Amino acid sequence: MRIIAVVTFSLPVDFLLSSLIEDRAAVVEPLRACFPGLRPAPSEHDDGDDSADEHIVLDYPEPNHAARIENAVLDGTVRIQDAELGVDFTARIYVSSLSIGFAVLELPECPDDIDLHIDKPGRGQELRDLEAPYRKALGRQIRIWCEHMKRTLVPLDAVSERQAGDGMLPAERMLWWHRILIDPGENVPVSVRVGVTCTLGATSCTVGYLFSRIEDPDEECLQEYINGLILASQNWLIIDDATRLTSTQLMRIEVDGPDNQAEIDRQYDEILDLTDKATFRSVIFSESIRYTSNSQLTVKNTVDQAWGISDEGRTLTDRMAALREIFNLRRERVANRRDEFRNKVIVALTSLTIVQCVFVWYDFYTEDKVKAAPEPRPFIAFAVLAVFIGGLVVVPVAAALARRLARRVRRYVRRRRSSVPAPLRRIPAQRSVSDAPDRRRVG
Repeated sequence: MRIIAVVTFSLPVDFLLSSLIEDRAAVVEPLRACFPGLRPAPSEHDDGDDSADEHIVLDYPEPNHAARIENAVLDGTVRIQDAELGVDFTARIYVSSLSIGFAVLELPECPDDIDLHIDKPGRGQELRDLEAPYRKALGRQIRIWCEHMKRTLVPLDAVSERQAGDGMLPAERMLWWHRILIDPGENVPVSVRVGVTCTLGATSCTVGYLFSRIEDPDEECLQEYINGLILASQNWLIIDDATRLTSTQLMRIEVDGPDNQAEIDRQYDEILDLTDKATFRSVIFSESIRYTSNSQLTVKNTVDQAWGISDEGRTLTDRMAALREIFNLRRERVANRRDEFRNKVIVALTSLTIVQCVFVWYDFYTEDKVKAAPEPRPFIAFAVLAVFIGGLVVVPVAAALARRLARRVRRYVRRRRSSVPAPLRRIPAQRSVSDAPDRRRVG
């Protein structure tokens, strides 16, 4: 039985999609230098005469060029050798414009009865032993590539270093392995037996959680299936990143809450960045999907159904809408509190002004006509100071105490009402047919 592993790994950088659309070449060449020995994937039309293709846009051979941004920033093969582990294999490396990396490699031939149930405790040890040296060798190589990326790509304007957020998937790590079982017979895990099936011509494909099964594929169908799986994995990660960020923001609002204007501004910027990034990535991915082949799109839709990606995407839209609504409600509450305090200050200053006018009028009225005219002036000054302090301190404190007392009274009234049993209502007895009046009798 043949097993092909499609490994998803996270990059240490984020490509700025707007800059990547404007100047893709500024990123591709430095990125290619981060993978020593990489051989670019051959194009189907490298050897042909493509002079006539300049007159058409959306047709093959290169329909992806019609999109504003291609999904693949880098696609090629590299040879990985590790003398310590005793492995020497060739892996296909695919780097997406959405800052996601993939490695595709074929494991050594294995017996048809190998235990594949790695999702069950105490099972699947044979498959784990088979994968172990390849996991270690590929993991080491991914770390080396990622170090090159940080040194080479981060100084570029179109690239930024990925920040480790709360609850986010770690960078520079393998995220998961998806194993494609080619002609496995009846030895398949339960997740594949109950998986979602699609057909690529005469080839039958079944998608499960950790495994996929393909029966009697040719090389072209196998490559189309791998490309469709790569597209679906990107969609899963886009939704997962947005879901994790949304959940983190909801938790932060629930625990901390925006209690002042500075906190409101900070959370507003975070929610705006989250919405902008999630929406832009989704739009770019959806646009690139429109230019894929029918077979890749079929596989992508099948994987979406098997992994629940579409349902999670709809749920994510509702969560982001709820996040914005909750934030707006809390922002309105902070604004209302600020307006309420401002109104109290205005009332205090208004009261102070009125009192000042009274004393100034009295002082002016008695200045030249009363013998003891100089005497009230110190008293007036202290009185104005006392009213000023009372207006700024006593009035707001008294209002807060009044609100607290009102809340306690309302809670007490509600408890009293809930403790009083409701009056019992008499249930009318059921009337029999014989008790009913005979409506046929008249008069």
